[in-house]
Amino acid sequence: MVVPTNTADRDGAEQYNTLLAFWLGALVYGLYCVLFLHSVKIMVRRRRSHRAWPAMVFSCATYLIFILTTIYMGLNISRFLYAFSPEWTEASNGKLPIYHLRDYTPSPRFAKMVIMAILIWLGDALTASSFRFLSIFRCFIIWDKNWWVVLAPIILWTFSVSNSSIVTMEFHNPNTLPPQLVKSLNGIIFPVNIALICLTTGLITFRIGHQYRLSRAAGLRRHGRGVGLLTIIKIVVESAMIFAFHQISICIAFYIGNPGLRQIFTETLVSSIGATFALITIRVEDSKHEATSKFTLPHIYSAKTVSRLRAGTI
Repeated sequence: MVVPTNTADRDGAEQYNTLLAFWLGALVYGLYCVLFLHSVKIMVRRRRSHRAWPAMVFSCATYLIFILTTIYMGLNISRFLYAFSPEWTEASNGKLPIYHLRDYTPSPRFAKMVIMAILIWLGDALTASSFRFLSIFRCFIIWDKNWWVVLAPIILWTFSVSNSSIVTMEFHNPNTLPPQLVKSLNGIIFPVNIALICLTTGLITFRIGHQYRLSRAAGLRRHGRGVGLLTIIKIVVESAMIFAFHQISICIAFYIGNPGLRQIFTETLVSSIGATFALITIRVEDSKHEATSKFTLPHIYSAKTVSRLRAGTI
């Protein structure tokens, strides 16, 4: 990553970092495509046996995120092709491509920002990313559809959506709001996202952990093809960590004033959201082959009890 010194060097450094971020984002998107195809294969195979509406919502979100991510990458490729084309060189009188890439006013660039915002909102709901609404939805289901439990996450999510929308519109129509206000609003986007991830993940893991302790106290064990509660907690935390890592990295880059690092993490964030969805599907499927689904009550069907049954003394 290049460190700028003066204006010319800063433009060159920003262009280099933008190119680096673009190729890293393309690499992550390629990996995401592989994971997505694998997850689709799993979802298609188990479609007949999983018709519950929460599973359908998750599947639809997986497809929607892939479509939006693909559109995002298409717009990104179009921007870069034009920025490094002779047409831009003529239209800009020889300006560097970065002058086009940093312009937020054209419709394709604005559409790209809107798609990224939607993906982050979805991402936060799932992973707590992914994803804000879906993580709240998942928390709502796990807590037996208790609206009071998800009230605080919904408030945070609503604030985040409103804040992100204002910032996005400001980038599309500059000088609409005072610069200091825009900077403040931009600076709290990711802290709010991180807080939402931590809150919903904590609620989900607490509920599952509490259920696990109750199951253990009742003497329940697994011996089939189900997914254990501890495995579910692990999958939930892992998915949240992937999304939270990107959010924290972008937040740190913003507050230390490193636009290049922020650009790199921002470009890879989009594909990582979808990759997290795909990984959850794959991890759950793999866990089903390792875990069990049959419950026994060892304090009732102990070895001593079984031997007495066989001897006919019971």
